[in-house]
Amino acid sequence: MFNLQKGDIMEKLKSAAEWAKYHIMEKLKSAAEWAKYHKTIILYTVGIIFVAVLAVVAWRYVHRPEPVTTETQVQAQTVQGVDRAASNAHITLTPDQSQQTADRIKYIYTHDVQPVYTITTTGANTEKQAQAAQKAAGADFSIITNKSNPNTKTDLKTLPAGSTVELNQYNVQAYKKVLHTVEVSPDIDYTGIKGVGEVGYTVSRKITGAGKYIGIGATYNIDDHKTMVKLSYTW
Repeated sequence: MFNLQKGDIMEKLKSAAEWAKYHIMEKLKSAAEWAKYHKTIILYTVGIIFVAVLAVVAWRYVHRPEPVTTETQVQAQTVQGVDRAASNAHITLTPDQSQQTADRIKYIYTHDVQPVYTITTTGANTEKQAQAAQKAAGADFSIITNKSNPNTKTDLKTLPAGSTVELNQYNVQAYKKVLHTVEVSPDIDYTGIKGVGEVGYTVSRKITGAGKYIGIGATYNIDDHKTMVKLSYTW
């Protein structure tokens, strides 16, 4: 009896395999016929996608972010000046962020508060040192101004190699690099809140200059004793 059942199972498996093979081959033949008949459309589509990818790569190469922008002190204290520096770095600011940043820069300068970073170096090393300071501060972009003359803009690329310069650098962090979120959900029924029903934790990392985040976390249901892993997208 056992051998008979085993034989029946093998026959069914063989039959299922033959059926699957036949239908897969038919689908492949149909797909091949469709592709052959529509090869012109397929070639045009592939060509358009290829050109689009090249265009995006070329645009990004030509419009590479400039995280450090030089401005006059007067410009840096305005919303327009802050927005210009943010745009150069491919960072999107809200109107409130731009205004707060401009106000903060103005306060630092008018109250003679030492900026986060002051560059004192030779002309040959100024640009590298400014970029290094911006990265070390974890800033999204930086604005550099002439420390002694608020109406003069210093071009870092044209400074004489042997000259000694002293500039102010304002490092701006528009968005935190990492967000940590703790979640607590109450256990509620018709009688009211009975206690804590669920707790969770998520860590999110910034993925764009406009403040969008991808996160991963976990949630624990206290009543069911179940743990669930989740992905999140924040903007």
